[in-house]
Amino acid sequence: MKKFFILALAALAIGTSAFAGPAAIKTKVTEHFNASFSAAKNVTWKSSERFDKVSFVLNNEKVDAFYDTEGDLIGTSKTMAFDKLPKSAIETITTKYTFPEFQLKDCIEFTSATNEKNYYVSFEKKSETVVIEITKAGVVSVFARNRK
Repeated sequence: MKKFFILALAALAIGTSAFAGPAAIKTKVTEHFNASFSAAKNVTWKSSERFDKVSFVLNNEKVDAFYDTEGDLIGTSKTMAFDKLPKSAIETITTKYTFPEFQLKDCIEFTSATNEKNYYVSFEKKSETVVIEITKAGVVSVFARNRK
């Protein structure tokens, strides 16, 4: 009987901790978000197996914040104007990815949790989409290439 009681108690403890984990992480994300972005408006949440995404408006700009499965901030992103990229990057990009063959789709500034900034620019052409990564120093590299 004693073994049965200990086994039941162990099963209950394991089951309880399994259910407490996601709720505790969600609470951590919510608390971190509220502390970091207290002036946010129009807040919407989306969750996936890999991260939580919070979309909101801050200082009249649309911002997305991303949190990992442990509830820690990965970083934030916001749309930016292409002409605000580092000038050396603009020269490299406009030479290699010329219009009209490549159509500009998105230009995003991503700020990591450690406050490092990178920029991501996506271009589309008939057969593929290319995403370019640009460092703050203006170094340009291909981040992703997807065939249509």
